[in-house]
Amino acid sequence: MNVVFLTSKLNFKTAGGSVMDLHLKAKGLADLGHTVTVITAFSHSNILVEPLPYKHIEGMVTSRGLIGIQYGALRILQKYAARADVVYVDGQIFLYGAGLYRLFGGTVPVVAFFNTRPNAWEDIHGSTRPPILKRIKMVLRKFIEHRIGVPIVRNIDAYIFNTPMVEKLYLDWGLRKEKSSVVEDFVDMRGIAEHNHITKEKIKSHQHNQPLITFFSTGRMLKEKGFELIVRAFATLNEKNRYRVVITGAGPDKEHIEALTKNLGLSDFITFPGWVDKETLSRYFLNSHIFIFPKWWLAYGSALLTEALAFGLPCIIPGGGALEWLTEGNAASFKNDDFEDLADKMKQLAEDEKWRVSLAQKGLARVETLDYRVLCKRLEHILETALRKNQPR
Repeated sequence: MNVVFLTSKLNFKTAGGSVMDLHLKAKGLADLGHTVTVITAFSHSNILVEPLPYKHIEGMVTSRGLIGIQYGALRILQKYAARADVVYVDGQIFLYGAGLYRLFGGTVPVVAFFNTRPNAWEDIHGSTRPPILKRIKMVLRKFIEHRIGVPIVRNIDAYIFNTPMVEKLYLDWGLRKEKSSVVEDFVDMRGIAEHNHITKEKIKSHQHNQPLITFFSTGRMLKEKGFELIVRAFATLNEKNRYRVVITGAGPDKEHIEALTKNLGLSDFITFPGWVDKETLSRYFLNSHIFIFPKWWLAYGSALLTEALAFGLPCIIPGGGALEWLTEGNAASFKNDDFEDLADKMKQLAEDEKWRVSLAQKGLARVETLDYRVLCKRLEHILETALRKNQPR
C-alpha cells in the first residue's frame, strides 16, 4: 500500500507521546514493506533529530482557528491524497477537513485516529468554570459541531481510538460503531526492554531488599496532571527517610509545586530536575523503584505509562479509567484525586517487595501485546480493510 499520514508536527525533542506514536506507526508500516509519506501541517514546529524511515513533506497551515485548520487539511488532502491508496489523519485535529474531503468527492479512503476529545468538548462545569460569555460560546460551538460536524465526520471510512473510553465519547457523540476500532498507543516496548536489559530476573534483583525506595513521576507540569497530589500524599507518610521522590518535567505549574514542597518542609525528600533529555529520563526510570501517574482525564491512555511498564517498574495509577484498562489491572490504583488514598498505595507498595516484583513482571509481559510491532499488524489490517471496502466491485 501507499499510505499518506497527515499530522500536526514531528517534534522529536520536546513534544509528547503522540509524535512518537505516529512516527512508530509510519515506521512500522514502512518496515512491513509499505510506501509511507508523512505530511506535517504545522511544519514550523518540526524538530527532526534523526533520519526518517519514510518520506516527509512539509505542509504549512498557518491558521489556528477551527475553520482555517479544517480548510488547510482539506487542501492538503486534495493535493496529496491521489498519491496514496489510503490516508491516515490525526482525527481530533483534522476530523472535519478529512470528512469534507470524502464528502466533496475525494476518492481515497480516510482513516482517522482519536486519542483526545475535540476542543469544543471542554468541561464548563468544573471547579474552574470559564466566564459566562465563554461558556455560552462553548455551548453554541458544541451544538453546531454536533448538528453539522457529525454528518461530516461520518464520511470518514474508519475510526481508530486508543482506548475504549475515548471510543465511547465519540460513539455517544454520533459516530458509527461499525467503523470503529481500538488500538493502543504505539511504544517501542521491546526496544526499551532490550536496550536496558530489562528482564524478570533484573526486576527481582532491582527491587530486592531496598533500604531506600525511589518514587518517580514525569511529564509536563500542568495542573491537570496532578503532580501536587504526589507532594500532598508524601507529606502524610511516616518515616520519610525511607523514601525519595523525583519529578521531572517543566511547565506552568512547576513553580507552584516547588513552593508547596518547600512550605511543607519536604525539599530534602522531593527533587525537581526540570525538563530532561531522553537519555537522562531513561536513567531516572532505571534508578527508580515505583512509577506514579498521578492524574489525567480518565478516558485517556498514556504512552508514558506504557514506557514505565517496559522499564520494569510497578506503577501507581488513578483507578476506574483507561490507565487501569491499559495495565489490565496490574497496577496499584487509588481513588481519583484522593491524595490520602495515593499515600496509602505508596506506603503499601513500598513495603511489599513481592507485590512490586509481581506488578513489574506482569507489566513487562505486556511487551508481547503492546509493542508497536505487534500493534502495527492491527493497524495494517484496518487500513487494508478500509481500502478493500472502497474498491469498486
